[in-house]
This record gives sequence, C-alpha cells and structure tokens, in this order.
Amino acid sequence: MVDIDFNAAAELFAATSTWVGDGRTKTKLGKIELEVDNPLSVLPTNSEEMITWPEQLLPAALAACFITTMTTVSEKMRINLKSLQVTAKPLLARDNDGGFKFDKIFITIELSIPREDRPKVERLVDLTHRYCLISKAIKGNVEEIIETKVHDV
Repeated sequence: MVDIDFNAAAELFAATSTWVGDGRTKTKLGKIELEVDNPLSVLPTNSEEMITWPEQLLPAALAACFITTMTTVSEKMRINLKSLQVTAKPLLARDNDGGFKFDKIFITIELSIPREDRPKVERLVDLTHRYCLISKAIKGNVEEIIETKVHDV
C-alpha cells in the first residue's frame, strides 16, 4: 500500500474559484484554469464553446475516476484492456428547496478486451465502482446506473 501525505494531497487537489462577473468564475485546478458559467438553477448566460457549467464537472470527475480506477484494477486482475471509454450522463431533478440536484448518473462503460477476459468483466466493474473515489463521495446521494458494453478483440 502506498503511503500518502494527505495534507499535501489536499493542496494538490484544491480548486479555487474567483468570481469574474455576470455569474461566471475562473476556476483553477493546479495549472489548469476553467471558465465556469452560472449553474442551471440561475440559467447559464451563454453557450460559448470554451465554457463549462458546475453540472458538467461532477460527471466529468466521475468518468475520469472510473477510467483511472478501472485501469488500475484491470492490471491487478491481469485483464488486458485494449480500449476503454466511460460516459457519465447526469439526470437532474428538483430538490425540496426548489433548486436542482443530481438524481441519477447513467454510467456507460465501453471496453475492448480479449475474449478470454470476458468472464472477469463483472468483477472488474464491481471493484471499479467500489474503489472509485468520486463514486464513494456521491454514494447514498445520487443513484448510479451502470451499463457495460464489452467488445472482443
């Protein structure tokens, strides 16, 4: 098991958002800076290509977490992944306060593996779901519906 300095990790994973007017923020994630528009509950002010919304960031984190976790788990299980794509599609709903909440996230995992590894896929998906940090963070708050599409190579 890897020894982790959790205080250093907190600094590494920190995000800082600064209001830049008109409901927008500049959000820094390490050396990356995103421009984030109003959330849906305030109605986004535009649809410029290089702008994201808060509602996109959680599904993006979940999809990326599934991939990084799955590649690690597949190595330990000796599954020879040839390709992997994860799509996380959120379904929003109204909450009791009249705002919005994430109700469900549909996770589609599409992977290509050798035919002989096919019997291991269900366990691979289960372990990935169990160990993905973002999935753990939303457990009990957002329903995750997972679909797996396997292609033989």
